[in-house]
Amino acid sequence: MSGVTEQIGAGSEEQFQVIFESLSDGIFVCDAETGAFIDVNAAVCAMFGFTRQELIGQTLDALSNGLPPYVQRDATTLLEDARSHGPQIFQWRCKAKDEHLFWGEISLRIAPLGGRPVGLAILRDITERKRLEAEIAQLAHFDVVTGLPNRRNFDVVLLQEISRSARYGGVICLAMADIDLFKIVNDTFGHQAGDAVLKSLAELMRKALRRSDYIARWGGEEFTLLLPETSLDVAEMLLNRLRVRIADEVLPEIGRPVTLSFGVTAFEKTDSPADLLKRVDHALYQSKQDGRNKVTKI
Repeated sequence: MSGVTEQIGAGSEEQFQVIFESLSDGIFVCDAETGAFIDVNAAVCAMFGFTRQELIGQTLDALSNGLPPYVQRDATTLLEDARSHGPQIFQWRCKAKDEHLFWGEISLRIAPLGGRPVGLAILRDITERKRLEAEIAQLAHFDVVTGLPNRRNFDVVLLQEISRSARYGGVICLAMADIDLFKIVNDTFGHQAGDAVLKSLAELMRKALRRSDYIARWGGEEFTLLLPETSLDVAEMLLNRLRVRIADEVLPEIGRPVTLSFGVTAFEKTDSPADLLKRVDHALYQSKQDGRNKVTKI
C-alpha cells in the first residue's frame, strides 16, 4: 500500500487502507498519462491471481484477452476521455493469471492524489450478468426446442431479404414446411418424444440445406425457409430432395420416419412480407389437401 498511502499522509493512511482493502470491487490506481498501475487492492489480486508486486508497473493491457477493443491503446484512449470529458464506464474482457477470461465493468475517473492527477478505476466482475444477458437474448431470438431462429428473428430477416431483393433485383424464394400428422406423434409417443422429433428434423434440414439458406421454426410443427438467389423451379427441386431425404430417415425417438409437406413461392417486386406469407401458406395448404408429403409451388 505504500505507493498510495505515503502520498495521502500518515493521518489518514489507516482509514484509507481499511477502505481500500475491504471493498469487494477491484480498485486500480494508475498513472494518468501511461496507465501504469501505481497500486491495486486485494480484490484485484484475488480476481486476477497476481500478487500486488506482480501488477505494479503493469497496464490494463496485461489483464486483457489481447484482442481489440481490449488492448492498451483502447485503455489509453479511455484515460484521455476521462481527462477530457469526465468519468468513463466501460466493459473489459479480462484475463487472469491462469488465462481464464471473465467480464469486468470498469468505472474510470481522474482524481488528484498527492498533488498530481491519477487514474482511479473500480472494476466489478459482471461475468454472471453477461451470461444472463446472453441467455435472455438467446430466448428472445431462438427457439428453445430446436435451437433454430424463432418467428421474431425470421420476421426481421425476411424483411431484410425482401428489401435487398427489391433494391438489387435478386431472386429469393420463401418456403413453409409442416410435419404431417404430427398430432399422432404427440398422442402416441408423448410430447417429450414430439420435441425430440422437432429437434431431429431441425438438425436434418439444417445439414441438408445450403449454407446460404435460412431456416426458422415458425411455430408448432411448422418451419419457414428462405432460399436466396434461387428460382422457383430450383427451389421446388431442392425441397423435393429434402422431402425425400426426411421421409427415408428413421427417427430414433419414435422408431419410424415422418414426412413433411412444403409450400414455396418466389418474391415479386410488389410483394410485402404479408403477401409472401399468405401465398406460401396457401401453397402449403394445397400440399396438405393433395395428400401430404408433397411440394407445391405458387
